Amino acid sequence: MAAGLAMQQTMTGGNVEVLRFDGEVVVVTGAHHGLGRAYAELLGARGARVVVNDIQGAADTVASVKALGGEAIDDTTDITTRAGTDGIVAAALERWGRLDAVVNNAAGGPAGTFLDDASIHQTLAVHFVGTANLVGSAMNVFRERGYGRIVTTTSGSVLGIPGTGTYAAGKGAVLAYSKVLANELRAEPGLDVKVNAIMPVALTPIMPRVPDQEFQAMLDRAFSAERVAPAVALLAHRSCPSSGEVLQVGGGRIARVVLATTEGWMAPDDEPTPEEVLENWSTVVAGGDQREPVGSLADLLERRGAPAYSASDLVSWAMTGSPPER
Repeated sequence: MAAGLAMQQTMTGGNVEVLRFDGEVVVVTGAHHGLGRAYAELLGARGARVVVNDIQGAADTVASVKALGGEAIDDTTDITTRAGTDGIVAAALERWGRLDAVVNNAAGGPAGTFLDDASIHQTLAVHFVGTANLVGSAMNVFRERGYGRIVTTTSGSVLGIPGTGTYAAGKGAVLAYSKVLANELRAEPGLDVKVNAIMPVALTPIMPRVPDQEFQAMLDRAFSAERVAPAVALLAHRSCPSSGEVLQVGGGRIARVVLATTEGWMAPDDEPTPEEVLENWSTVVAGGDQREPVGSLADLLERRGAPAYSASDLVSWAMTGSPPER
């Protein structure tokens, strides 16, 4: 019940409206324990009806959500198949007649960099395929209603944590998928569907404990799953202010994560040689003039002073004969 208690203690006074989910239906995957359970608890405490999904079952989470005043059902469907995620959405519609948001949190599989074929497929299936499946299933409802919220889960492992290669690849795929999807949905007029990714930092029950008791106590306090849940609740709410963002969340801190290009070095004649690249390496990696482009081609064209056409813009131009509007 920690999330519910935290909610009661931190409800904002003054003129700021408390964000509630009364009557709304949210799916949370991987909600047996840890982050997923904290999300489900906070959403339920704020009035949401929650489909608590976990392949191993999450009866305790369901009971906790109900104890906090919310409604919940237990769902053990496998998200790695589209039939499975179609079933999750169907369960929400059958029970409550609507679906407002999905929180893709489920995780699993080996994390190593050098794995056998079966292990690689297992990890990618849970993290990326499961996310894409649930999003695809939910979008059928969201498009019909013209509204929806999608929260996906990436990881700080994509920044290069050693020993996490396959796990990081799955989470990197989720990050890229979320950015692309947000741009695609933004282009659909009249569709209020927002997609955002979180990069959570929290100690879950499966993580080992360090022998330094004082340091471990600090970790337990600052990096609990309950510290991440408020940001997820906002991203799943109607008041969500943005789409296409990646947020690092943990320890009470929420920060934007960006994918940026830099100024780099430009060959005077557009024809760099390996020797010239080496000679100008310090300029290549200097890191100046950071920008957040939509695709590399658009970025490179803009840095040349040309229109910032993306690769998809050029394909459309070639097929239709009409240049993209810029």
